[in-house]
Amino acid sequence: MALPDDPLHCAQQEALVLLSRLILFLWTPIFAFGILLRWSEADQRALFVLILTGVPLLGGALRLQRWSVERRAWIAILMIMGMSLPAMVMNGPRTLSTMAVALVMMLALMFFRMQTAIVILGVYLAATIAGLWLASQGLITPGPPDTALSMRYRVITLGVTFSGLWFSARVLQRTVQIYREAQAAAEQRQEAMLEAQREAELLQRRELVNTVTTGLTHDLANVVQVMTSTAELLEEEPLREEAQQSVKDLQRVGNEAALRLRTILSVGRPRSDFEQQASIDELFARLDLLLRPILGRRIQLTLHADAALPLLAIDRGRLEQILLNLAINARDAMPEGGTLRIEAKAAQGGAAINVADTGVGIDPALQKRIWEPFYTTKSAERGTGLGLAMVSRILESTGGRVQLTSALGVGTTFSLWLPAVTATL
Repeated sequence: MALPDDPLHCAQQEALVLLSRLILFLWTPIFAFGILLRWSEADQRALFVLILTGVPLLGGALRLQRWSVERRAWIAILMIMGMSLPAMVMNGPRTLSTMAVALVMMLALMFFRMQTAIVILGVYLAATIAGLWLASQGLITPGPPDTALSMRYRVITLGVTFSGLWFSARVLQRTVQIYREAQAAAEQRQEAMLEAQREAELLQRRELVNTVTTGLTHDLANVVQVMTSTAELLEEEPLREEAQQSVKDLQRVGNEAALRLRTILSVGRPRSDFEQQASIDELFARLDLLLRPILGRRIQLTLHADAALPLLAIDRGRLEQILLNLAINARDAMPEGGTLRIEAKAAQGGAAINVADTGVGIDPALQKRIWEPFYTTKSAERGTGLGLAMVSRILESTGGRVQLTSALGVGTTFSLWLPAVTATL
């Protein structure tokens, strides 16, 4: 059963309403006028009475909304056949009877199967053959040909014929429109399915990243623990001053590495309220020392933070991890040197941090994919495709967001927003 909003059902309903209007407001007056003109022909009187009563009844039946479109279509087919078959038998294929055949065929094809239309066509063909046989046996007297009819009757015939052709063209136009709408809907569904498939693949990649990253980070944390423990033991040994300084440097680097590894492991793990706080002032105070060795001499680093910035609902290690990944991407985008500017300012409910470079920019066709795990435009030796994926995951876990603005040959800006710590009583 067709749904009320089914396009084909709506087109069928429109066709029946259009045909009912055509019958009631055009064909009924035309046939009534034609019958008045030829009322004196007593031998055709029964046929005229059938047409005069059948045509308006058909128009009224097609407007009954309580009946299904299939039922009204069958009524239209049977009534048109009932009025046209006697004319086909008595007079053979005339203009009006041929137009009736075309109209019934169109209704059959629009509402039912091809087999139904073939059966109806066979009935009309049998009626024509029967009429020819009866005429050859002298049982009926064929009517005069169309050319022998009066001019007024020809005008009536043309009016009915051309209005029927207009109806057929209108129905055909609506059918073509339905096909195009269905094709467009199918393309949209296919595109939606492909998008859902891409989202599923991306989710699988993220899960794979989480699993692999957690395992590798745990193993690396054990290695770093051995390194820092060895450095602690060496501090107690009597070493030369240069060796003692090297041990301190080793322990400092090991502690920094352990902090980075704990940051990676902490993504997605619930943390205490105290751990979920980061001061931008404290971060920017040491960000210069953290980033300059990574950027090199050909890249100028500019840091700026407004005064009285709120505490952010993210721990310092995670925020450092975000800025570190963005700075590495900026460095790789400026192989000939340039400027990296990091600025922070208060924003509604938190703080905004902009990381802007003067590098080569990102192709617009690739901007949606840069957040996918393992997707990178760098060579295998320089990139793994995990940096921006980690940035996106950290921001999602903390309620933050990021917006990308980039132009080829101009540079790239990552605009971050991070929520502030909510005050509790």
